[in-house]
Amino acid sequence: MADVELKKAFTELKSKTTETASRIKAVDTQVEQCKNRGKHAELTYAEIENAPSDTKLYESVGRMFVLETQDTILEQLKDKAMKSREQIQALEQQKVYLSKNLKESEQALRELVESKKSSVKAS
Repeated sequence: MADVELKKAFTELKSKTTETASRIKAVDTQVEQCKNRGKHAELTYAEIENAPSDTKLYESVGRMFVLETQDTILEQLKDKAMKSREQIQALEQQKVYLSKNLKESEQALRELVESKKSSVKAS
């Protein structure tokens, strides 16, 4: 009876550990995407800022392009870079939580294996 319960607990902990590890990988991927978006916005901002003020700038809206002022475009790029940084911070916090959760699951798994070994030795 205890052996069945032990196997069930082991399976649950193993699946939780695997799920948490895959979620950490997904968060890493999202962080990289946010970093790339932020870097793209910063580089574009630097190029547009150096452009003459009479340069025509267009914003993509669906399938069309709308003429915008340089200040409007620069403000949008600043916002985009700032939002990317905020998302990165939130994702890093989520990653810390998931890592902590993963360590706890792994520790519980080790303890379960140790208890199984000790119960087998006692028998």
